[in-house]
Amino acid sequence: MGKSLQIGFLGLALIGLTGCDMVEQSAQQLADKAEQAVVEVARDTLDSTLKELNKQVDEVQQSANEWLPPAEPQEDQPSASPQHEQPADEPATPLSSSAVEA
Repeated sequence: MGKSLQIGFLGLALIGLTGCDMVEQSAQQLADKAEQAVVEVARDTLDSTLKELNKQVDEVQQSANEWLPPAEPQEDQPSASPQHEQPADEPATPLSSSAVEA
C-alpha cells in the first residue's frame, strides 16, 4: 500500500506541476498583452500630445508674425542683381590705338 500511495502522490505532483506550467504560460501571455497595451496607449498619448504642441507652436508663431513689422531688405546685403565686373585678363581702362607701341 505504501507504493501505491507514493505513485498516487507522484501523479498528483505531476498534475500539479503541469497546472503550474499552464498558469505560468498564461501569466506570461497576459503580461505580454498588458505590455503591448501600455505601449500602444503611450504611443497614442504621445502622438496626440505632439499634435497639440505643434498646434500651439503654430498659433504662437502666427501671433508673433502679426505683432512684428514686415521684414525690410537690409542695405548692407548685396543686391540680388550682380554688378558687371570685368574679367581679370582685360585691363580696367581701355587703351587707345595711339597708346599702343610696336
